[in-house]
Amino acid sequence: MRHLAIFLFILATLVSSNVHAVPGSHCANDDFLLHRDTLKIAKVTLPVFAHFCYRDDSGDHVVYLTESGDRRYYGKTLSTKIGAHLFTIHAGPTLTAKGTVSDSAPIEMAGVQWWTKLTELNDIDGDGLVDPILVYRFYASNEGKIVNDAFEGRLKIIAFHRDTKAAIRAITGDLDLQRSTTASAPYFKLPPALQMHLVRKMSRMYDEDMFGFDNSHAFKPLK
Repeated sequence: MRHLAIFLFILATLVSSNVHAVPGSHCANDDFLLHRDTLKIAKVTLPVFAHFCYRDDSGDHVVYLTESGDRRYYGKTLSTKIGAHLFTIHAGPTLTAKGTVSDSAPIEMAGVQWWTKLTELNDIDGDGLVDPILVYRFYASNEGKIVNDAFEGRLKIIAFHRDTKAAIRAITGDLDLQRSTTASAPYFKLPPALQMHLVRKMSRMYDEDMFGFDNSHAFKPLK
């Protein structure tokens, strides 16, 4: 793991034109994609929370976001486990796996949940292939209640580029020293346009009081 430094005020004026996926959006062939036999063969074991379809130069694809949905707090549902499955849709139809995400909430936390409103399915670097970006958040717990505060909990951003899966992991807190933002090694091999897009995304999330990322170090813009 390497430290991913973010200097948010440098990026505050940068705006992205990419479109977010619509939460719970449906695909043209849902009868097949959501059929229990399809999900069983594809080894999608958790309940499907949301799914999205997209097309690029390599074909048609579907993304399943899944959650266990087994932690309930006064009308709000979180999960102990979540997963994501990316597939290419072939004629027939059949599915071929492209990538997966699997994670679980630490026992001391209230649970984890996909942030579908932050899902992006866009060609960020202009190579004709969509670069899926997924976000999920771990919520803190206090006396059996969810702490829904921008400066409490943890968050992960997953980005897929061709055969690469990169992860950004963030822990927040009220004090600068309590916050950290790190990235997996594949992040630093992503195209510069995609790296910068992810930093802009974090900057917007910070400015919109969605999550308190670490901002105590200078970020050097990519060339």
